[in-house]
Amino acid sequence: MTDLDDIGIEVTDNDAQSVNTTLDDCPSPPPPFHRPKMPIVEPPIIFNDQEQSITIHNIVPFDNIFFTDAKIYLFETTAITNNSSTFNETIKRPNNNFFQRFINFFHSTMNSHNDLEYNRQCEQLINLTKYPCNMSDRIHIRILYTIYRRLTNSKEIFYNILGRHWEEIGFQTSNPETDFRSTGLFSIFFLLYFVDSMYLPLAKQIYQFSHNQNQQYPFCCIGINLANILIKYLRQKTSRMNLRKLTNEKYSENTAIDLVGKLFIALYLSFYLKWKNNGYTIVHTQQVLNELEQILIHQPRILFQEFDNYFRRKQN
Repeated sequence: MTDLDDIGIEVTDNDAQSVNTTLDDCPSPPPPFHRPKMPIVEPPIIFNDQEQSITIHNIVPFDNIFFTDAKIYLFETTAITNNSSTFNETIKRPNNNFFQRFINFFHSTMNSHNDLEYNRQCEQLINLTKYPCNMSDRIHIRILYTIYRRLTNSKEIFYNILGRHWEEIGFQTSNPETDFRSTGLFSIFFLLYFVDSMYLPLAKQIYQFSHNQNQQYPFCCIGINLANILIKYLRQKTSRMNLRKLTNEKYSENTAIDLVGKLFIALYLSFYLKWKNNGYTIVHTQQVLNELEQILIHQPRILFQEFDNYFRRKQN
């Protein structure tokens, strides 16, 4: 490029001052060049708790999840590695004793295909107790937020994991993870089953009464305790088979889930009716839980009868 000195043009101080004045007088560029900068709001990536930091990558708002989708994910991530079921472990020994042959025949009758499959499903449910609720697992968090929204009718969009809103539905702290230590994913599985079923109105009714001024109780913590009672019941193989005999439901790939789910809701209903009708308060919690455990062990049929009668009266 040719320099000004090469073409013999001399720029004086007055000329330079004139140019600067002309530039200062120029109007500002029109929009959009002077569009104000909009603040970019991004959710935090690292959440600090008192004990640990929880990190989630590529975070987006936590939406709801259907029970069917959650079931597939939970069963895939907690698959039983050992395919040999303890229920089916028998050692074949030759025995000519008539009584022993009769016992073997009895066992072979019980070990039909449907019974073995039903027992496998029960084992799959119990296996959920070995895996903790993990607040760094996005699906676990979505399950919790689905439970929260179903109970409270909340339309709020959540980015955060921890918060006081968990205490609103009956967890002990702002981090629900700690409450699932005794039951693992089993209780969160059936809490979601309850609120994502046709029995959601009952779940809301029990939840709303948990905030009663005189008879309040922590809804989710009660559900976890009821799940713990149910886990002990299902660990007994004879109890599992008795449970199947108590109902007339046809066999399907979800037989165990539907039976245990119905029993879980029946326990919740029985707790609610005892609590409400007897004017119980928080000091009676363990008493009611002990009563329900004894009923489940010795007279589980009563729970189903109470369940059916309750909804029969609702229809009339």
